[in-house]
Amino acid sequence: MRPRVIVALGRHAANNLGVGDGRWRGRWGTYEGIEVMPTYHPAYLLRNPEGKRDVWEDMKEVMRRLQNEADKG
Repeated sequence: MRPRVIVALGRHAANNLGVGDGRWRGRWGTYEGIEVMPTYHPAYLLRNPEGKRDVWEDMKEVMRRLQNEADKG
């Protein structure tokens, strides 16, 4: 399996993929040549609903990246 992008849900997932250092949420990283977008875990959003806007922005960025890839080839 070779996904075009990975969305890492939470800091632990981001750390396991090597993209969780520093300001981790919303910043593209790579794991074995695959682009990774780390964002908040759903459990975090249940406790902190104000984070939903950030996750929505992250998901829009993922969709833009996927659309750009589709437009290229």
